[in-house]
Amino acid sequence: MGKKKRPVVIKQGLDGWVMTYGDMMSLLLTFFVLIVSFSSMQDAKFKEAALSLRKAFGVLVEPQSVIRIADPLVPRHEIKEQKDFLFEVRELEKALLDQKLATEVQIEFRPDGVQFRLDAPVLFAAGLSDVQPGSHEMLDTLAGFLNKFSGEVRVEGHSDALPIRNSRFPSNWELSAARAGAVARYFQGQGLEPARIAASGFAEHRPLADNDTAEGRAKNRRVEIFLKVDRNRSVTGGKPLSGALDATGATIPRATPVTDRLRAPRNAP
Repeated sequence: MGKKKRPVVIKQGLDGWVMTYGDMMSLLLTFFVLIVSFSSMQDAKFKEAALSLRKAFGVLVEPQSVIRIADPLVPRHEIKEQKDFLFEVRELEKALLDQKLATEVQIEFRPDGVQFRLDAPVLFAAGLSDVQPGSHEMLDTLAGFLNKFSGEVRVEGHSDALPIRNSRFPSNWELSAARAGAVARYFQGQGLEPARIAASGFAEHRPLADNDTAEGRAKNRRVEIFLKVDRNRSVTGGKPLSGALDATGATIPRATPVTDRLRAPRNAP
C-alpha cells in the first residue's frame, strides 16, 4: 500500500506582518509628503495652520489680553516698557472708576502720549477757576500717575462759546487759561516738577461739539491733560473709561450724558 499524500493547504491572503508593514510605509509616505508640502507653503499660511493646530490641542502661544501692542516688531525690552505703561494706565482707570468718574473722565491714547479729558464742572464751579475740593481726590490720582513718568505735561483749558464778562474774567480766554493754570499749580503742589508743566487756554476755539446745543456746550467745557511719553511706549487708539480698547486702534466715541447740573441755566461757561 502506497504512502498517503499530505493535503496541500493554500493560505488565503497575506501574512499579518505584511499588512502591518504596508500600513507603516503608507503612513511614512504621507508624512514625508506633508513635510515637502509645508516647506513650499508661504510663511503666513504656515503660521495660520500651526495656530489652528495649537488651538485644536488647547495650546496658547501667549496669554490673551484686551491690550494690543501696536508694533510687534520692536525689540523685546521696548515691548516690556510699552506693556508696563499700559498696565499703569489700566491701574489709573480702575482708580478713577472707583471714584465714580466713568462719565466725567476720558482717556485717549495718542502716537506720542496719553491724554486725559476732564469735564469742567467736575473741577470748577460755573464762571470760576478755583479747583473745587470735591475734585482733589481725582487730581491726586492723576498726579500720582504723572509722577511715575518724566515726560512733559501739558494742561489745556477749553470753554464753550457763551461769552463771559465779569470783574475777574473779561473773556473766555482768561477763564480757560486761569483754569489750566489752576490745575497746573495743583499738580506742582503734588510734586510734579514745574519745568515739566505747561498751561494754556484756548477759550471756545477748539470745540469738540456744536456750541448751538446744550449737550455740545457741555462737551466743550473741559480741561485736557496730556502726558508726552517716549514713542516706544506709545500706542494708538482711544478708549473711554467705561469701554474696551478698539482692536483696530480707532478712537471709540463716548456718549457723555448731560446731568441736571449741566442743563441748569448759567451765566458763565
